Amino acid sequence: MPCQPPPAAAKPGRKKQSCDECFYAKTACDRASPCSRCQSLGKPCSFGVQTPSTENTSSVSLSPSPSLLQFPQRRSDPFFFLAHFTDPSVKQDKLAIAETAKCSTRRHLDPVYFQQEEQLLPQDSLTAYMPGFSVADLFLQPLSTPTGHLSMEFMPESAFFSGISSRLNEITMILVETSNSMNLTNAGQQNQLDMAELNSLFTTSNLPVFISAFFQSLHWHLPIVHFPTLDPAKISNPLLLAIFLSGATYATLQDGPAFASKILDVAEEYIFRQLAELSTTPYPSSAPHFPPSLEVIQGALIIEMLQFGQGDTGTRRRIRIIRHPCVISTIRSLGVLKYKRSTTPDICNDETWRAAIAEEVCIRIACWAFLADGFLTVCFNNHPALSIFEMDCQFPWSSALFEAENASSFNEIAATYKTGRPLPSLKEFITRLLDENATDDLVQWSRSLVGEHLLILIYAMHSLAFQARTGLFGWISTNSIKRAAENWRSIWDSVSSIVGKEGIHHLGYPKHAEELWWLLTATLDRASGRNVNLRYLDNAATDDLESLNHFIRDIKGSNRT
Repeated sequence: MPCQPPPAAAKPGRKKQSCDECFYAKTACDRASPCSRCQSLGKPCSFGVQTPSTENTSSVSLSPSPSLLQFPQRRSDPFFFLAHFTDPSVKQDKLAIAETAKCSTRRHLDPVYFQQEEQLLPQDSLTAYMPGFSVADLFLQPLSTPTGHLSMEFMPESAFFSGISSRLNEITMILVETSNSMNLTNAGQQNQLDMAELNSLFTTSNLPVFISAFFQSLHWHLPIVHFPTLDPAKISNPLLLAIFLSGATYATLQDGPAFASKILDVAEEYIFRQLAELSTTPYPSSAPHFPPSLEVIQGALIIEMLQFGQGDTGTRRRIRIIRHPCVISTIRSLGVLKYKRSTTPDICNDETWRAAIAEEVCIRIACWAFLADGFLTVCFNNHPALSIFEMDCQFPWSSALFEAENASSFNEIAATYKTGRPLPSLKEFITRLLDENATDDLVQWSRSLVGEHLLILIYAMHSLAFQARTGLFGWISTNSIKRAAENWRSIWDSVSSIVGKEGIHHLGYPKHAEELWWLLTATLDRASGRNVNLRYLDNAATDDLESLNHFIRDIKGSNRT
């Protein structure tokens, strides 16, 4: 990717804090060369080329950066990530989410979402949680003038908050009420929350820090919330709470003060109580009717993933047996699994762009709920709650398109896509992968696939393989699934050869899809063999990763011999 290094010296006065692309997108820049935001979106990165008075005419390129990863690449070890991830001695997913936070860039809330409020933001509140975080990065934003040009006017800090403190106070009281009710219904459990701790955590100064931390870390593994249109003053309490606590978890890991894990337990209880109330919601007819329900589902998926990352066996069992089936049942009842876009990506104004984003969020909720289901199956032998043949929704957009900062950037990125054969539903794609005569279709479709799509497809085959070896081998043969796996591998290799070996990778789990392919083929080989005494192949659900880790070590040992 062409890139100019940051200038060695600058004129006196306030200095521009961002590269040209981040500057015009009105988002934060880590000022690396190239910056991580331009890397993740596949955009050219330059410093000092544009001036504040020029309009944003920079070109957008979808050509991937040479490497989006900062992980050590162990090509000789096909299970480098999975072996580490399942290692019982590793208590938290540091290699995945924590490392993602190092690769991605911080995204800061736009102050225009907020109106004046009496409370001001303390100057030192951000650096207490995020080392290197500059208040100027947050408030020094390019503002539109009446002529449409950009000017570097300093945004008053008092303009950042509007009703946010009252929202946070409301959430605090909700948590207290929920914890009290949990104490009444669960004798012997002490879920009473410390009000002093809650009041020090749920502050308006923490809000932008924690939201930024969420989008810098966990978001890339569960990209179901659209940052450019996120308005913390308007989203539902369940979603705001889930984002806030996720960000707090990862921000406070950076040498900040930790908070009690029981806050997460109480938040989980509150969010899933809200989710349970959606069960009687009428079937929606279009995207505008979705958001109130979808925001609760978004919050539930986020808190589910956050709680799993804590590593507590009892929490994992509760999520696996009680919470996750509730999420899937609700999504199914709302018809999200069958959702189709009304339009294709095209030239949009702000209104049509927001409508298209609302539809994309629906599809992403279905797809990442399916991925969460597949994760439980692969890692914990949990019987799939979702059948791949229920997944009649479309594939999600690429990350570059979804993460576009505004309608103008969206239009530029959409225009760079080559006109090709539209992707079918996941159900149809899997059906064709299983078909020995589907070569032509797969070749055409593969030209439109990105990393996220390949991750969804490999999890779909894992789900099918698990169901097959637990009782469906009489209806679907191992050879059919092996053929689908080989078709997937052919697509992976062809896409990799076109855009470069690292090009299809992105922040999050898609970069580990190839390891899941190795795991699938090993599972199919050993499941059809005789005298194989491995607990992972017993198909009994578990709440720890030791069975999978032992299975991986067995595979690696067999390969060495």
